[in-house]
Amino acid sequence: MPHEEALLAQRIQTGDREALGELYDQYASVALAVALRIVADRGQAEDLVHDSFVTVWEKIDRYDSARGSLRSWVLTIVRNRSIDRVRATRPGIEIGEADAQSLLQTDTNPTWDAAVARLGSAELRAAMATLPDEQREAIELAYFGGHTYREIAGIKGIAEGTANGRLRLGLAKLRSSLRLTDAAPGSGGTDQ
Repeated sequence: MPHEEALLAQRIQTGDREALGELYDQYASVALAVALRIVADRGQAEDLVHDSFVTVWEKIDRYDSARGSLRSWVLTIVRNRSIDRVRATRPGIEIGEADAQSLLQTDTNPTWDAAVARLGSAELRAAMATLPDEQREAIELAYFGGHTYREIAGIKGIAEGTANGRLRLGLAKLRSSLRLTDAAPGSGGTDQ
């Protein structure tokens, strides 16, 4: 599949609209699931998916296969746009709050990439089920709810350091669990 994705990306770079259609056909349903999980509104989620594929068309030259799969890149765009939409609709949220410590990076995250690659699969559900409730909830709030660790601390009534720690521990355990499957992040030596 990596070779097929590389060819698809190259075709899109040359302006091949049919290639973009093929990409859309492959990933639109999972992209909608990601957006819907974050914004919880089907109309907004559909708009976000559309906007994300427009972004793919306009910025395909920024895709780097060495950093992750085309699927992960597309779904990261959807995820980030969805989180931005949620943040824009919340009163009192500081736009700059998603700093390096928040774990809500705009760059690819190897654990997130592995999870996205397996979204909805038995492996991801099983890996998430092995986490302690506090860590699983923190990951769900961050990656699917669009919350920073500071917001999670407020929601859960815990210290910011505790929220950040739960995220870090949960992600480390998730990464370890996913390594036991073929969805292992960083299996090509890019794990951070």
